[in-house]
Amino acid sequence: DLTEVTEDEMSQIPSPGSGEPTLTMPRDFNLMFQTNVGAMSDQSSVAYLRPETAQGIFINFKNVMGTSRAKIPFGIAQIGKAFRNEITPRNFIFRSREFEQMEVEYFIPPGGEEVWKP
Repeated sequence: DLTEVTEDEMSQIPSPGSGEPTLTMPRDFNLMFQTNVGAMSDQSSVAYLRPETAQGIFINFKNVMGTSRAKIPFGIAQIGKAFRNEITPRNFIFRSREFEQMEVEYFIPPGGEEVWKP
């Protein structure tokens, strides 16, 4: 379990990719975006926003390349539900709104930006 490894032990563990001991210590990874709600910026106003759905597209890029036999340039699209909490200022009512959200990411070869610019 790497979460209980000391820094000295971590410096001796080889990286799966290069075989060299270049791994960093484990650290927290959170896709949620931290923000503050309201006029005051203190610990009581901390809230977390849902990340953009496109991050999943980037995480699954290699899997999509291997399973779909797609060649660059190609695009990936996804659609899903998104939720947003709102505060009505005059009545101080909290409500949750639901809507559909769609993301499209188009991948082009490095150096091909000029060809694909609008």
